[in-house]
Amino acid sequence: MKSIVKLCSLTNNTSNFSKNFVLTLTLTSLLSCGFGLSANYAAEAIPHAEQIQSQSPHRSNRLPRAVARAVLRDASKRSGQAIANLKITQFKSQTFGNPCIFNFGEICTREYNPIKGWQVIVRVQQQFWTYHVNQSGSQIVLDPKANVSGATQLPKAIADAILGDASKRSGVATTDLKITQATPKTFGNPCQFNFGEICTQQFDPVEGWEVIVRIKKQSWTYHVNQSGSQIVLDPQVRATSKS
Repeated sequence: MKSIVKLCSLTNNTSNFSKNFVLTLTLTSLLSCGFGLSANYAAEAIPHAEQIQSQSPHRSNRLPRAVARAVLRDASKRSGQAIANLKITQFKSQTFGNPCIFNFGEICTREYNPIKGWQVIVRVQQQFWTYHVNQSGSQIVLDPKANVSGATQLPKAIADAILGDASKRSGVATTDLKITQATPKTFGNPCQFNFGEICTQQFDPVEGWEVIVRIKKQSWTYHVNQSGSQIVLDPQVRATSKS
């Protein structure tokens, strides 16, 4: 009788052990499956690092700081505005087909002599100026159609040189002369800069100013280059020196 009781007890213990083992195995399998699903979901939800890098902008398409500074300095000099008041609103890398296109030529040949660089747009007060700049920033050309008149100041050294020339030609003291207008200008070529009446279409720009000086009841027109080293009086002006 005792042997039968022990056998029954052993059988029950074995049965409980089997149930516990099966239950544990089932829970382990379920947990493993659950973690596997979570891991797969996370992997699909997060893009790969390679994809993120490919979506980021290339550094080569960023305007170099040196080029940006050079353009802003030029715009500041032409407009008389502080650099802090100017803003580059747009830029793009560009390959200009040839120097004529780079220099905003209206009539250009189809010659392919590429210049790699940038097209840069600068906001100057209520205006937008378009620049062409080569890759290194050593060549900066402003669209000659840009309206640069208005809040522009003629450098004092150039103003003094022009007044000195006008005084010498007219015999009138510089204190009695007045610059009534000074307009930054891109002359198409040296012929136009020198008031040529018949000039070729060649585009060989001369950066400078058109300056009007009031002398008594007359107005004299001068062309002066950017550095002030070349000052040309309109040959139609009748200037008689009294010196």
